[in-house]
Amino acid sequence: MDFKFIWEAVIILFFGFCLLRITGKKTIGEMTGLEIITLLAMASVIGHAVAEDGLWETAITLSVFVALLLAVQYLSIKFDWVERWFMGKATVVIQNGKIVEANLKKLRLSVDQLEAKLRENGISSFRDLKTATIEISGQLGYEWAKHAQPVTLGDLEKLFASLHSVQPPKQQKQEENLFNEVMQHKHQHRIPPELE
Repeated sequence: MDFKFIWEAVIILFFGFCLLRITGKKTIGEMTGLEIITLLAMASVIGHAVAEDGLWETAITLSVFVALLLAVQYLSIKFDWVERWFMGKATVVIQNGKIVEANLKKLRLSVDQLEAKLRENGISSFRDLKTATIEISGQLGYEWAKHAQPVTLGDLEKLFASLHSVQPPKQQKQEENLFNEVMQHKHQHRIPPELE
């Protein structure tokens, strides 16, 4: 009996592991649909390779899967339409404390499921949120409404300054709001060339 298939199986498994390391570290919940499909296809090819296909055919097939995934990931950084098409975009589900029902229907997400996501994040009321999104990973992104925002050190410094008639320290320029990008379907600022 020829035990060559054992070594081929070990090589294919190691090769698949190396390719998965190249694709990046993400949990299943953070993966896009394309990444999950690539992972499942790789698992299927590895499983069949041990029984049927040759070593080199399997290695080439796995390499093609990973190359296509990396190409799409690279192009999605360069072009917004590629990212939208293959990876998806965040979807607004709460705006100004009110549920955006049309977007819930598009996501096939019930109000009960949305409420569960809110509770998981310690949010007890829709009205406490200015904006909430379902990210491409399925996670909830949210921005507190003004009345529900936690007090910051800067807020306390302003309060103490007003109580003691002292000039408050200069504030740093306010950061851009990431939720505006989701609402306007475009980046607020030009992306630096080194990130493209």
